Amino acid sequence: MSSNVFIHPNALVETNAIGDGTRVWAFAHVLPNVVIGNDCNIGDHCFIESGVRLGNSVTLKNGVSVWEGVTLDDKVFVGPNVAFTNDLYPRSKVYLEAARETHVSEGASIGANATIVSGVRLGKYCLIGAGAVVTRDVADFELVYGNPAKHKGWVGIDGSPLTFINNAATVGGQHYSLTPNQKVILH
Repeated sequence: MSSNVFIHPNALVETNAIGDGTRVWAFAHVLPNVVIGNDCNIGDHCFIESGVRLGNSVTLKNGVSVWEGVTLDDKVFVGPNVAFTNDLYPRSKVYLEAARETHVSEGASIGANATIVSGVRLGKYCLIGAGAVVTRDVADFELVYGNPAKHKGWVGIDGSPLTFINNAATVGGQHYSLTPNQKVILH
């Protein structure tokens, strides 16, 4: 662990694989065999289970639990009290042989109190609305919200809505195109 890591005295951190500039705040608990990248911010009362990997510049706001089987790529934002799951059929004292894999891609943002059902892939720079219940994969740059979460539009890297004219959009100097099969591509 780098000397440039801040761990609050009331946090319990059981891994040394924490990157430069990362901050872990009060009452967070990080189990062994967790890898946390550079410049991450782990809020109060977060729990990170063994086997989890967080990329660089990940933000976990207060009250987030990240369970085995979940991977968060670089620049992922996870809002307060987001719930990840890793078992579709949970029962007391029945343990999984292997957790279902959930992958959150680079730059994705998840709003407060959303629930991410295990086994989904959240695409690059997608935006999950507050309180959404995500039960299926979300495409790159896709905006979803509701219960269950449904497609509501497209967003750019900065989170701004994309409005396509002749299958092209420009926001914040970034150029996007929409393919015939409804895939957004950044140019």
